[in-house]
Amino acid sequence: MYKFTISPRNTEKIFAKLSNKFDIFDVTKSDESVVFFCKNRDKKQIKKYLKFYGLTDFKSEPVRSASLITRFTSIGVICGVIVSAILWIVSSFFITDVILMGNIDFTEQNIYDVLKKNNIHDYAFKSSIDVESLEDQIESLPYISYVSIIFRGNALIINIKEQLTNTEIVDYGNFAPIISIYDCKITSIKLVQGTLAVKAGDIVRVGDVLVYPYATDSQGNTRSVQPLADIVADVYITSSVTVYDQKLEKKYTGNVVKNYDITFLGLKIYSTNNEVKFSNYESKTSTSYISDTLMPIKITYTMCYEFEEVVENTNFSENLDYYVDKTRQTALLNVKEYDIIKNESHVVRDYDGYHVVEYSVTVNKKIA
Repeated sequence: MYKFTISPRNTEKIFAKLSNKFDIFDVTKSDESVVFFCKNRDKKQIKKYLKFYGLTDFKSEPVRSASLITRFTSIGVICGVIVSAILWIVSSFFITDVILMGNIDFTEQNIYDVLKKNNIHDYAFKSSIDVESLEDQIESLPYISYVSIIFRGNALIINIKEQLTNTEIVDYGNFAPIISIYDCKITSIKLVQGTLAVKAGDIVRVGDVLVYPYATDSQGNTRSVQPLADIVADVYITSSVTVYDQKLEKKYTGNVVKNYDITFLGLKIYSTNNEVKFSNYESKTSTSYISDTLMPIKITYTMCYEFEEVVENTNFSENLDYYVDKTRQTALLNVKEYDIIKNESHVVRDYDGYHVVEYSVTVNKKIA
């Protein structure tokens, strides 16, 4: 970009022609001078133009553009984003935390011994962890009744439920425990009466006990009570659909074979028997009455529509958004108006010849 400064005397006509011929901008006029700017490509032609009209007392000077600095700044930002994305992708292959959850009173050290034996630690590869085998090893430990292991982001979450000790097993009397009807994570608990079986942060499954129907008084006596508690949890609602790469579609040919039966008081009085020679056909029946009062004569029509089975490609990748939205709408059918949606996500699993789309909605709601 170039800056020109010219004399303001008798330049109106020249300047009008100049502005029509060249791309000039940021024009500033004063009693002492006229200042304008042009692009680098026009500087030589503008100088010749001004000299041609006798304007020799002008000044021209290049203007350093901030675009170079902006360019380097933009490149720096882009590089930063790329590096961050690479680091995020790389980090997704590792676990950065191992979290033990649930009622762990006796077996915590034994669990850490199993993890050490399997070389599971912070920054271990996710792919090196056999979740099913790890669950079996931990579940074989004494006092363990239930184990669930999941990946949540970069964390390996191990949810443990130990067996009840003899002092915890009591006669429930006429009261039943509060049972979870959801797969969820407890976020808050306010016990009214009874004995809690879970705490905030625990991951529970359908059928797990939340509150036992007994309480122990200050003298150590245990008695049956109606369990009551306000429990709020993050509930996981999922929906999935399986899509095959190819599917059979019915293509109707337009050929139809029609038969009908006429009955009176349930007795057949006339019928047709046109032979159906189609290899593939679909039958539909309909009924009407000639009279349903004095003479209840009924006619039953049977229509046979020929079709061909055509193999069609589902074009899964092109229609992925449709399948994601379909599973989302199905999952949202189980979300109530008062539920608070905290998170939505989907995952696509590709297999040989078919694909599975799974949509998950996490809602925060009262479960007891």
